[in-house]
Amino acid sequence: LTNLIEPEEGMSIYDPTVGSGGMLIQAYKYVEQTGGDSRTLKLYGQEDSGSTWTLCRMNMLLHDIYIADIENGDTLLNPKHINGDGTLKTFDRVIANPPFSQNYTMSGMQYKERFKVFMPELGKKGDYMFVQHMISVLKDNGKMAVIMPHGVLFRGGAEKQVRKWLVETGLLDAVIGLPGNLFYGTSIPACVLVINKNGTKQRKSVLFINADREYLLRPNQNKLRPEDIEKISHVYHQRI
Repeated sequence: LTNLIEPEEGMSIYDPTVGSGGMLIQAYKYVEQTGGDSRTLKLYGQEDSGSTWTLCRMNMLLHDIYIADIENGDTLLNPKHINGDGTLKTFDRVIANPPFSQNYTMSGMQYKERFKVFMPELGKKGDYMFVQHMISVLKDNGKMAVIMPHGVLFRGGAEKQVRKWLVETGLLDAVIGLPGNLFYGTSIPACVLVINKNGTKQRKSVLFINADREYLLRPNQNKLRPEDIEKISHVYHQRI
């Protein structure tokens, strides 16, 4: 995902479902590999599982990353990265692979104004709740990429309302279809939603990329090869 959002030195980068920290580490390395000073980055993440949160903090240290602010807690229920005036922090780049189609609760939820459309709490449709949270903490010129189950592209109800809002506001920049069996714990096809707040008023179209054949077939879990990632990134940036 880092190839799509192209983080640069000095930026703030946030992962609301940070897990063991892999995406933040990738962003850190991307800045290094593109000639930037990764030490100027500001990395933020939040993880609900206490054990995974501990693992993430250890993982950062093992990669010599000492600039990451990793919080423990339910991001949808209570986001932890707050400004001194009580408002939510905003970030230059947001990147995430949230858990697919999980339930959530509005009971005790903080900062409900983050969400334009609420999904059914018990319908295992929390995907667009994560997307809306990410958009709410994205700076006005910021960019984000999020991995979602393929179902967010066609399911009806409240999810249809969110899709309409994303298109009509110009927030949705691109949709990238991915093959199935890429991610641990699920074999269903996935997609990437790229949101770009910069130029929303001028955006009149959404780029769709079908990359469901760009992968290495493996017995237990498929894999995107470097050449697959490069091809997807090239098509996205050149819009060809």
